[in-house]
Amino acid sequence: MTITTRTAIGFSITGRYLTLSLQFVSTMILARLLTPEEIGIFSAGFTIVALAQLFRDFGLNQYIIQEKELSETKIRTTFTLNLLMSWTLGTLLFFSAGLIAAFFQEEGIETLIRILSFNFFIIPFGTITLALLRKKMRFHITEAIGLIATVLGISISLATAYTGSGYLCLAYGAITETSSIVLLSVFFRPRDVSVRPTLEGAKNIFRFGSIVGVGNIVNQFATSITDALIARLLGLAQLGYFSRAFGAFSLFDHIFVSSIRGVILPLFSRDNLHTGKLRESYLKAVTYSYVFAWPFFAFLFLYTEETIRVLYGTQWDAAIPLVKILCLAGVLLPSFLFADNLFIAFGRPGITLKIQVISNVAKIVMVGIACFSGLEAVCMALVGFFIVRFIACQFYANQIFGIGIKDAAKPAVQGLVPLIFTIVPTLAANAVMQGQIESIYVHFALLMAAAFVGWIVGLKLSRHTFYNEINSFFGKGRL
Repeated sequence: MTITTRTAIGFSITGRYLTLSLQFVSTMILARLLTPEEIGIFSAGFTIVALAQLFRDFGLNQYIIQEKELSETKIRTTFTLNLLMSWTLGTLLFFSAGLIAAFFQEEGIETLIRILSFNFFIIPFGTITLALLRKKMRFHITEAIGLIATVLGISISLATAYTGSGYLCLAYGAITETSSIVLLSVFFRPRDVSVRPTLEGAKNIFRFGSIVGVGNIVNQFATSITDALIARLLGLAQLGYFSRAFGAFSLFDHIFVSSIRGVILPLFSRDNLHTGKLRESYLKAVTYSYVFAWPFFAFLFLYTEETIRVLYGTQWDAAIPLVKILCLAGVLLPSFLFADNLFIAFGRPGITLKIQVISNVAKIVMVGIACFSGLEAVCMALVGFFIVRFIACQFYANQIFGIGIKDAAKPAVQGLVPLIFTIVPTLAANAVMQGQIESIYVHFALLMAAAFVGWIVGLKLSRHTFYNEINSFFGKGRL
């Protein structure tokens, strides 16, 4: 089955939103079955497990996806490395569970972590198959596996929660979900793929994976340091406001980017034998990024108050000016949104690591200095972080692919008309509704409706290439 770019993204978006919907409903139910203390115990234990997850994969899946000349030996070696790292981490988690529980002063965390450590012993038997399926653009299979596993995991969590398992119900659900993914992926594993252990050529594979893995750790470390600096120098309450503000800013990632993130690297890797095609695919992705990012952040900037109050309530109004500052970063974000995937797909993860180190070191320094001035200064520092990241990505994109400023500016210019047509109707609608509609939820919904209609009109009138994608996806003449 040949999967086009359009179809692949369609499968990815559909699977992502169905999964999010199920998780949202289950979260609402579990919030009524579990106490805040029980959820807190799970969160504390899972924080340690999530940290171990950063080391588990270590870029090995990305290696499989981007490798130009993937052989059976390379697949077997990647599997073996994954197995060794996962089993080592699983063993460490299992035997250190008591110490972790003592650190948190909560005995229940010991049992929780030991249950969750089981995932590390079975995950390797599914990850390689999933990476191969993504490499071959079999997203109809990967999304189906993910959706079925999510349903089974949620079912077990809810069933065990009803029977009084407390916070352990979430661990049982996680084990069920992972086990389901592994079993289903084994069923879809290509017959010519062997997982017999070998370490032939492990040095080169591990070098690639470790570079990607270190980059992920650098990103997570910088995020954690940012939160720690704010908490230490400005206080926990200020960290709360910052978290809400950055949460609103991150909605773009949760709503749009996360639904296609798993598709981008395989799409770029499909063209990595031809630099010209890879360059073209990347610029196309950037063009589409602008047409989503600019209208989103412009809307969020203009209607920050409404957004914050709808999402969080009036008690978080102090986050409003912070969100407005962060929205300035949204101007640059689409230009390098998928740059990491570009360099990894081209087999140059070292460049991605350089960009991550440069930008995150700058981030920590700027945030550290800004903390002495207040939260608004911290948000300006984050805008500075995005500027540094933009400059670094642009430098290397130009150096390797010849993507100059003019090439980078063209997608932005193409996004101006949809941006204008998105915002103007909302300004008119907002002026008409002033004093007429009391419910902020109705007011906000109408603003979003006006923005969406204006966005579609802007795409059509500007003859933007993404409008052709919409018509092709839904059928000619439908929009």
